[in-house]
Amino acid sequence: MIEATTSGFAALARRLANRAHIAAEARAENTLREKRRDPWRWRDARLLWPDTTQEPR
Repeated sequence: MIEATTSGFAALARRLANRAHIAAEARAENTLREKRRDPWRWRDARLLWPDTTQEPR
C-alpha cells in the first residue's frame, strides 16, 4: 500500500527558500560587480552557477 505524508512539504519549502536566498545573494553581488565593471564576475563559479556551487545553509 502507498502512504503519503505531509511533513515533507515543510522540508521542501525550507530547501527552496534556501536556494532562493543563495540565488538572491549571487545576483546582488553580480549586480554590484557589474556596476564596478569587474571582469572577475565572469570567472567566479559561485556567481555563474549559484545553485550548484554553494551548499544550502
